[in-house]
Amino acid sequence: MPNLGTRSLVASAFLLGALGCSDSSDDPAPSNGGSGGTGAANAGAAGSSGASGSAGTGGAAGASGAAGASGAAGAAGSGSDFPVPDKLVALTFDDGPNATLTPAVLDKLEAHDVPASFFLIGQNIGAGTQAVLDRAASLGCTFENHSIDTNALTGLTREQIEAAVNGTTAAIEQFTDQVPVFFRPPNLATDALMYEVIALPFAGGIVGGDFPAQYGGNPTVEAVTNTVLTGVQDGSIILLHDTQPELDLQPTPPALDIIIPELKRQGYEFVTLRELFERRGVDPNSQQDSIWNVVPPAN
Repeated sequence: MPNLGTRSLVASAFLLGALGCSDSSDDPAPSNGGSGGTGAANAGAAGSSGASGSAGTGGAAGASGAAGASGAAGAAGSGSDFPVPDKLVALTFDDGPNATLTPAVLDKLEAHDVPASFFLIGQNIGAGTQAVLDRAASLGCTFENHSIDTNALTGLTREQIEAAVNGTTAAIEQFTDQVPVFFRPPNLATDALMYEVIALPFAGGIVGGDFPAQYGGNPTVEAVTNTVLTGVQDGSIILLHDTQPELDLQPTPPALDIIIPELKRQGYEFVTLRELFERRGVDPNSQQDSIWNVVPPAN
């Protein structure tokens, strides 16, 4: 079982290659319609369509574009109306993995061709969820630490906190071959000892409210969608859940069918949480004793 190190060690590991776990998120093009097509008379014209260009070759995610449809960033490759992205957003999901419920979220990520970061509960990781984790990894998703269970770590001893976090990290490494880079405290509850003991940077985000009302949520598709779309900004971390067993109807998958296309229409590119920090050139350990909710562009 790995021991918790210092924040400087985590920062070094982050900068040296933890970000390389996501393959499909390295290229912004697939997030917004596939790699760029080029018209026969309009090759290389970023984000444009040549009136005289013959039929453009479509992006990897779509059929051939209309006449001369191109764009170095691939926004027009599938013939979609999405603009070339100029803003970043990171989708994150809590409380999985779940062999039954998580696949519904993965279906939406695959359909919309976007990656995400999954904050995993240690006790949910095992042979029964191996196939779900493998599929998420194949879609370019990354895995982060959400403690051993859903109980808050506030008020616990140093040894109890270490056991909860270290046990989850060990399970993630064993079943995904990834090393978690971020920690999300259960219920977003923190205290001074947690910041002292846990070497990983803490991540929060726009809380979509896709969880039972008795815990403060409003788990309807409309409410979740409105919360995210009204709160988003360039560099936002979006906090949703891939599993809520207490709900008869899961609001998150259908909400993604609204949230993802709308944010693409607004010019957002979807990246993993790791890539968000990398693209912004920000060390996540530069913010001490607090939770990251947004990584804004440099002024």
